[in-house]
Amino acid sequence: MLITKQFAEFIYDMTYDSLTDEVKSIAKERILDTIGSALAGYAGWDYREQFLEACRNLGAGECSIIGSDKKEFPLARVAMINSTFAHAIELDDGHKNAGVHAGAVIVPTALAVGESIGASGEEIITAVVIGYEIVYRIATSMSPYQIKKGFHPSGNCDTYGAMAVAGKLLGLNKEQLANGMGMAGLYSAGLMEATVSGQQSKCVQVGNAAFNGMTAAYMAQAGLEGTTTVFEGKTGVFNAQSENVDVEMVCKDLGKVFLIKDTYSKLYPTCRHSQPAIEAVLDTAIEEGFGYDEVEKVIVGTHQVAYDLTGKIKEPRNSGEAKFSLAYGVALALHEHGVGITHLDDKYRNDEINIKLASLVEVNIDPEVQAVYPSRRGAKVEIILKDGRSYKRECFDLKGSPANPVGIEEIIKKFKSNATGVISDVNTEQLMQYISNLEIVKNVTSITELLK
Repeated sequence: MLITKQFAEFIYDMTYDSLTDEVKSIAKERILDTIGSALAGYAGWDYREQFLEACRNLGAGECSIIGSDKKEFPLARVAMINSTFAHAIELDDGHKNAGVHAGAVIVPTALAVGESIGASGEEIITAVVIGYEIVYRIATSMSPYQIKKGFHPSGNCDTYGAMAVAGKLLGLNKEQLANGMGMAGLYSAGLMEATVSGQQSKCVQVGNAAFNGMTAAYMAQAGLEGTTTVFEGKTGVFNAQSENVDVEMVCKDLGKVFLIKDTYSKLYPTCRHSQPAIEAVLDTAIEEGFGYDEVEKVIVGTHQVAYDLTGKIKEPRNSGEAKFSLAYGVALALHEHGVGITHLDDKYRNDEINIKLASLVEVNIDPEVQAVYPSRRGAKVEIILKDGRSYKRECFDLKGSPANPVGIEEIIKKFKSNATGVISDVNTEQLMQYISNLEIVKNVTSITELLK
C-alpha cells in the first residue's frame, strides 16, 4: 500500500482513547512548550514588525495571532505567523536525531484550526500526536541525507504534519487525507542555505510549512486530487531529497509505537547542533569553579553537520548569527554561566570579554563523534587553562533529551520565562492550568483567547 494511503488510514482511525496516558502527557508538555517558544519569538524576534507588515499585504482576515487581539489575518496566515514565531528564537523542540522541529508547526496549526471549528482538548491532543508522528517518520527515514542534499527538514517535513493535523480536525475521509498528503509533498519547501545567510529569516520557511500544509488539507477537502505516489515514486520525495530510504520501515508499527516520545526540549536559544559543546563547557566551568580569565583555549570536537552549521562563526553580527555560533555559545557558558534569550542582544555580542573568549574556541570534526551521527548527536570538549590544567568532557545526551529529561517543572519554568512581558501573569497561570487539564477542555478557544 502506498505510504500516503497508510498515513491516511492512521490519521483517520486514530482516536484519543487509543493513546496511552504517557503519550497524552507528552503531547500536553509539547503544547505548553511550543506556545512558550512562540511567545518568546513574538517578543524577541528582530524582524517581527517587518514580517507582520508583509503578511498584512498578503490579505486581510478575521483571525488573531499570538500576542495581539486584532482580528486582521486569514486562518492559514495566523498558523503561519505563529509557527514562524515558535521557531524564531531556536527554543522549539525537535526530534532526537532527525534534525527536524515538529512542534513549531504542529501546535500552532492545531490551535488555529481547532479554534476555527471549536475543537475540544481531546481532539487537539489527538491531532498533535498525529502530526508529530507523521513528521518524525518522514524525517527519520530521510536522515541524514535530506540535510546533506541541502533540504531543511522542518520546512519540508512539517508540511505533511500540518496537513495531517488540519485534515484530522476537519474530519477528512481517507481518500481526502491521502490526496492531502500527496499535495503537501508538492507544496513543501525549505533549504539549509538559510542557515548560512539570512538566519534571521530562516523561521519563515518553517512558518510556511503550516500555511502550505493547511492549504493541502483544504484543497483535499474541496475534492482536488493529490500525488499519492509523492513519497516512493521515481521522482518523489524520497528519491529527490534523500537516498536509500527503507520504504517498508516508514510505516512500521504505525499506530502502535509513537515517536513523539523521541522529542527533546531546548533549554538554550541556539541551534541544537552547537548545544552539546555549550552544555559540556557550561557544566565543567560551574563544577570546576575556574574563572573565564583563566582560560587559554577551548577545543571542541563535533560532527560534520554541526561544524558546517555552527562551527564557522566567531563574531556574530546579529542575533541570527549568534544562534548559529558555537564559539559564541561557549564564550557565554564561560563568562555568563548561562545562555538565554537576552544573550542574543547587542550588549552581549559586543562585549569584549565574550568576543575574546569566542576567539579562543577551536572547532574540529571528531572522528568518534562523527561515527555515531545521526543516531547520536554530541560533542567532546577540552578546556585548557593558562596554568596548564585541562578538563575534558563529552556530551551526547543534553538536558531535555529523551535520555536525559528535565521534567515538567523545568518546562513550566521555561514557559513562564518566555511568557513574561507578552501576556499577563494571570493569563500565564490560567494557560498552564488549561493545558495541564486539556482533556477536559470543551472548546480550545478558551486557551487561544488567553494568548491575545
